[in-house]
Amino acid sequence: MAWPRGPRRHKYGAVATDVEGIRFPSRREAARWQALRILERAGRVCTLERQVRIPLHAPGGGLVGHYVADFRYYDVELGRTVVEDAKGVKTDVYQWKKRHVLAEHGISIQEV
Repeated sequence: MAWPRGPRRHKYGAVATDVEGIRFPSRREAARWQALRILERAGRVCTLERQVRIPLHAPGGGLVGHYVADFRYYDVELGRTVVEDAKGVKTDVYQWKKRHVLAEHGISIQEV
């Protein structure tokens, strides 16, 4: 028996959204991108990046994977770089990677 065809649904209910010619996996991430672009145009943030790969290493030094941050930018008012994740569902794997990024790189991921 063939499965019925139709729009693919994300298992957590996320709806893919296009903004500025960029495909985002969720409306939340797309909305945050639009907000960050407004802040960038206002000069409050700079060096805005999407889908930033951060390597994760085992204690012996071998690469075990990557954490892919939704956004990274420099917050002019705070005077520091911010790494963000537009998170709806915090899976066990996400929580482990968040702790690993903090332990290995000293980067605290901000959830929005």
